[in-house]
Parts: sequence; structure tokens; C-alpha cells
Amino acid sequence: MPATIRDVAKAAGVTIGTVSRALNNYSDVNCHTRERILRVAQELGYRPNQMARSLSSKHSKNIALVLSGFLEDTMLNDFETMLMKGIYQFAFEHGIDIAMYVINSRTQKEKSYEQLCYEHNIAGAILFGLKTNDPYCEALAASHRPCVTIDTEVRGPCISNVTLDDVTAFDELTQYLIDRGHRKIVLVHGRKNAMVSMERLVGAYQAFTRNGLTLTHDSIIYTNFLREEAVAGVGAYFRTHTPDSATAFLCMSDMLAIGTIEALKSLGYRVPDDYSVVGYDGLEVANYTDPKITTVDQNIKEKGYEAAHLLYDMLNGIRPAQKLVLPHTLVERESVKNLSELSN
Repeated sequence: MPATIRDVAKAAGVTIGTVSRALNNYSDVNCHTRERILRVAQELGYRPNQMARSLSSKHSKNIALVLSGFLEDTMLNDFETMLMKGIYQFAFEHGIDIAMYVINSRTQKEKSYEQLCYEHNIAGAILFGLKTNDPYCEALAASHRPCVTIDTEVRGPCISNVTLDDVTAFDELTQYLIDRGHRKIVLVHGRKNAMVSMERLVGAYQAFTRNGLTLTHDSIIYTNFLREEAVAGVGAYFRTHTPDSATAFLCMSDMLAIGTIEALKSLGYRVPDDYSVVGYDGLEVANYTDPKITTVDQNIKEKGYEAAHLLYDMLNGIRPAQKLVLPHTLVERESVKNLSELSN
């Protein structure tokens, strides 16, 4: 016999009304009580009638793609598009459906990860866009549902991570500029509390230190990975610095590199004749800018494909939770001037 709401209430040690209010996300239910009720309901296999009618047994292992901050970008970002292509390519090849849910830091506080999974019958999820201080990072660590995070590493027994060695890759990109005679390098930084930003910053510091250079706070332009913030940041930099204070801009993403080039052109400068610019990501659009942007290609589509593959294997007991580090490639194009050749 299917579990009833009365069974859930009894097992959770609460009233039927409390169970109903918890499942309908009423704010007057304590978060710990809500989590306990959701856990008990899941263990008993309880589903509200309206959900039971819409779900069949063949959908007992629903897979979700959860994107955090997706709607906060003011323009279409190739990164998410390429990532989704990889994820849905795997889904297509294996005949599985993956539903997409869009969240942000605020909605994570309003609806817990466990509740999101319970309401949509999610057995496992791929998560992208999480910040290190997001509520879901803590919730994932305590969850028993298999999940795969992309880039942001969260530790837990059921959590896998697909990522790049951002420290090594950004070290290599920084060294590329230094090897071409650039000593006055401005860093165009991404979101401060994003793990990828922290790791890329470490890579930059490593390369600077190894070459006897110092990366000062005055030489860092902070953004939230938004192109328009790079445009504004570069403009603000030159209002307080002389033109000879920099020869190159080291950007933490291709979109930031595009914004940097846009700002330099608006100020009457040429790339790479006056200033060199490098990006990071390997977005297709970086091959169509003027000039084409030298970048680190992290093969975003493969990252999405492997994330879906790993979650699928976890759900089917083929692979345990693990960290998967994918290779990167430095792609040399037209946006860097070799100052070493000029000095010889």
C-alpha cells in the first residue's frame, strides 16, 4: 500500500498539517523540520496525489541540469550554450531526458536543494554556476542524491566534480604574456567568490612570482564576469593610470577580453599594436572578434558531455563519486604583440 501523509507525519514526529505545510513550502515551518519531513517522505516513497498522477515509474530516475545565475547575464553567453550542447548531446545519444531548472543565490535560500529534488522527483543533478558561499554548496555536501558540479568543487560522498586545472592553465596563459616581453600586466578579474576566479588568480600569482614580478592590487580590475563591467573597468583604469602603465590585459574569460578590447578601441587604442589582450574559455565568438583573441580553450562542450556521462554512471552504479580534470589547450591567435622581438 502506498505511503500516506499520515505515515509521513507519524514517522517524522509531526502533525499532518505540518507535513502539508512543509511540502507546500510555507515559510512558518522550521528549515530543519522541513528537511526531516522531506527526507522521511522520500524514504517512504510518499508523493502528493497531484504528483503521483503526473509521474510514472519509468521516470523514477529523473536527471536535472540546475543553472545558477543564468538569468543574471545581460547578454547571451556562449559558455552556457556550449555546456548545454555537451550535456544534451550525451542525453540524446543515450535516450534520456534531462530537465533544466534555473536558480540564483536568493532562490536557493527560499527553496532548499532537497525540496527542489523532491518536488521534481530528481534522482541526480548536474549543477553549474554555484558560488562558494551559496546555500546549495552546504546542502549538496549533506545530500545522499548523486550529483555532479561543474567547476565549483563541493566535497561530499555523493558529489562528483568536472573541472579544469585552472591554476596550471592560467599560469600558462600568464607565462605566455611574460615570454613575449610583457612586464606591465593588468589582470581583469572575474567574480570574487567564484572558485574558478580564485584558482586562476593563484595561477597568475605563481607566474608573476616565478618571473620576479609583482601583481599589485592596483593592477587588478574586478568584475562579475560581465562584458560591460570590463568595459567600465578598463575605462576607469585609464582615468587613474598613464597609458604606459600597462602593455597587456590578462582576462579571466573571453567575454571579459571582448569587453576589454571594446574599451581600448573606444579610447582610441589598437589591439595588439598598443595593448595586448588574452582571454580564457575558448568561446567560439573569440575566433570572430577583431582581432581574434588568444585564449585558453577548456573545451566547454566536452565538459558538459563528461558531466552528464559521469552522473549517468553514478546513478547506475558504474562509477563512484570522483573529481574529473579535463585537459586544456592554449590557442594562439592575433591579440598579443611580441615585445621581445622588438627589443632584439
